[in-house]
Amino acid sequence: MLHTDKSLYDRSLEKTPEQLFVNSLRREFELSPAESLGILELAKRCLFGEIPKTLGKLKFLCASRRAKHGKPLSEQDMVRVELTLDGGIEDLDVLRTQGARALRQLKILRLTEEAFEQGGLLTQEDLGRLLQVSSRTIRTDISELVADGNFVHTRGFDHDIGRSVSHKARIVDLYLSGFTYDEIMRRSRHSAHSIKRYVCSFGRLLLLLNRDVTSVKEISRLLNQSEKLTREYLEIFEKYKDGDRWPPIYLELLEQLKALYPAKKKPGEEVVR
Repeated sequence: MLHTDKSLYDRSLEKTPEQLFVNSLRREFELSPAESLGILELAKRCLFGEIPKTLGKLKFLCASRRAKHGKPLSEQDMVRVELTLDGGIEDLDVLRTQGARALRQLKILRLTEEAFEQGGLLTQEDLGRLLQVSSRTIRTDISELVADGNFVHTRGFDHDIGRSVSHKARIVDLYLSGFTYDEIMRRSRHSAHSIKRYVCSFGRLLLLLNRDVTSVKEISRLLNQSEKLTREYLEIFEKYKDGDRWPPIYLELLEQLKALYPAKKKPGEEVVR
C-alpha cells in the first residue's frame, strides 16, 4: 500500500500550469472536470504536439559520451546538458499511483536519456546528487529498472547495453505486444496519461503513413518529434506488420485518430482514407 500524503499531492497538483488552466475553465465557463481535461489535452496536442516542458529544467555538466574509460573525469571531455528534474503533473501522477520509489526511478530513466541524447553520460554519483540519494540507492534502482527491461544510459554501464530505444518507443512496443496499461505502468514507471500520449503519437504516425507521408523528415516535422524517434516508430511499424497487411490493432488506432484528425479535402479531390 502506498503511503503518499494525499493532501500533499493535492496541494502540489493545484500549483501546476495544467491544473490552473483546468480550474480556470471550470470557474469561468462552468465546465465539468472531464470537459475541462478534454480541452486541456486538445490544447496540448494542437499547440505543442507534446506536453511542453519548460519548467523544472536545469543545466548540468557531465562526461561526454566520447570520454574514454580509465581516466579521471577531471581529464575527460565534458558537456553541458539540459535536464528535466521536475516533469510536472505527470511526475505527480506517478507519485500518487506508484509511490516515491517509482517516481525516483522514472526520473533516472528521464535524466539519463536526456543526457544521452545531448551527447552526455551521467554517472551514478551524478544521479545521486540530482535526486538527493546515495549512490547505493541509485545502483539498486538501476538494477530494478534493467530487470524490468528498461535501458539506462550511465557512464560505466552504457557500453554493456548495446543498441537501445527510447522509453517512448519501448512503451509503444509493450502496448502493441498486448500488455495492459497497469503492466506497462509497472514496467516503465510512467503514468497512464503518458502511456496514452505515446500510443496516440504512434497512432498519428500510422495516420500519416495511411495518407502516403513516408519521409522521416516530414513525419518528424508534422509530429513535432525527433527523427530518431520517428525511425524507432517506423521500425516498430514494420515489426508488427504481416507482409503488406496491417494488424487489427493498427487499424483500430487508425480509426480512432481519423476522427480526431480528419483529412483536408481539396477542391475536386477525394479525401484519402
